[in-house]
Amino acid sequence: MSTNTPTWPPSSTEPSNWPPNGTTTNSCGCWTRSRRPRDRPVPPAGSPHARAAQAARAAPPAPRRRRHTRRGRGRRRPHRQSLYFFASADAVAAPEYYRFVLDAARQADTAGLHAVWLPERHFVDFGGHSPNPAVLAAAVAVHTERIEIRAGSVAAPLHHPARIAEDWSVVDNLSGGRAGLSFASGWHPDDFVLARTDYTRRRADTLRIVDQVRAHWRGERVSHPTTAGGTAAVRTGPAPVRRELPVWLTSAGNPQTFASAAQAGLGVMTALLGQTMPQLRQNIAHYRETWRSAGHPGEGDVVVMVHAYVSDRDDLEEFLRPAMHGYLRAYRNQTTAPGEDEKLLLESAYLNYLAGPSLLGPPAKATAVLGELREAGADEVGFLVDFGLPTDEVLSALPALFACLPAERER
Repeated sequence: MSTNTPTWPPSSTEPSNWPPNGTTTNSCGCWTRSRRPRDRPVPPAGSPHARAAQAARAAPPAPRRRRHTRRGRGRRRPHRQSLYFFASADAVAAPEYYRFVLDAARQADTAGLHAVWLPERHFVDFGGHSPNPAVLAAAVAVHTERIEIRAGSVAAPLHHPARIAEDWSVVDNLSGGRAGLSFASGWHPDDFVLARTDYTRRRADTLRIVDQVRAHWRGERVSHPTTAGGTAAVRTGPAPVRRELPVWLTSAGNPQTFASAAQAGLGVMTALLGQTMPQLRQNIAHYRETWRSAGHPGEGDVVVMVHAYVSDRDDLEEFLRPAMHGYLRAYRNQTTAPGEDEKLLLESAYLNYLAGPSLLGPPAKATAVLGELREAGADEVGFLVDFGLPTDEVLSALPALFACLPAERER
């Protein structure tokens, strides 16, 4: 579960495809299966979104992964790649942003990526266009065919578990069985104006709510207190397509959250925004060890979010600077008032991201960082692409990002 206050400065100071046909399952219950194509809305001809989508369709399909047996080439890899959305609301108007999310999701679906992740945030610019990820997920569901659609994350204490199950079961039905949820315990005390439980109990409440949501998802009757007095045992609807709900816990890098997820048999969704690469390696290793000690089958599942914009342009540092400064400012302003040293701190953090473990840079750097994440133990990488650049620029650059994936699979 996420710490309730973000860390500043961000600690980034180091440089299967599931088959389109058939079904696969991992230890956390994540699975996909092929579906009939649907008619989908398309952007207006000649628009930047249409040109970007055309470029993605024209890209060659990713080759199948080859298993290497030579020493040094059979190491663990992030075998799934996804898109992660978490824009700051002050960077783009809401109508344009929602069109962008749908266009980017269609590109990712066409390119064979595994999932899209949608956040939940309230009362701040950072992630502020997504106060209810289930609503946006429902739109993504009817614009895509195969890609998984996930909450990254649902702030569990802010919602009734029955309502979480109902909302995401609708998404699961609209998508034909592609929903999954990462749960967080909440970020800001102000968010808890929406909560039904006490702020100080949020971590324990999150684990309880996860269990209740999963029970509802399986069609069980679950007892909840009512304001009419007593309790009522209720079964939610509609029944989901997917029998078992894939579940993760969201962590900003807190080792205890990794351990709690492992003990409960849940995956972990994390990021390199609040931890270094060595800390990530240590957290994942501790998660695997705790998972095994708890007696769960398999090794669990770890998803890592990383900033991504792949380009060979000569002016990349100058081009990315305004967007990254704005994004990092919105992140910092959640808990820290602007000060005289803000510009210096933002520039330092930005340069750390540019030189460190991000996918900001040329394809060779992106491929190398994917290798580092693989060696750290990540099962999936979520590409955070909406950090403040113009939406048409992001869409136009997605084919270059997707082109790095076959190179990583061949390593």
